Amino acid sequence: MSNPKEKANELMSKFVGISLSQVNELVDGIRIRLAKDSALILVNEIIATHPRYPSDVDWDDVGATHQYFYEAQREEADAFWLSVKSELQSF
Repeated sequence: MSNPKEKANELMSKFVGISLSQVNELVDGIRIRLAKDSALILVNEIIATHPRYPSDVDWDDVGATHQYFYEAQREEADAFWLSVKSELQSF
């Protein structure tokens, strides 16, 4: 898995359609701004979804530790996407 800075770079590259190493050479600032705004919209949507606990899991069958493991994964994902958002805002 990539770190937040790498993910932010990847999203910007996909929305701009160029590699970020070419950004300094790019004259079209509007394209960069649209890519940044689009990437931020995407990340904000991901953050806003706040995944819920799986509804088809019977915690008694899988053991209580799995319930807490899922919560830890969700918190880790939230922290990751907030870091990606911060990286995007720094462009």
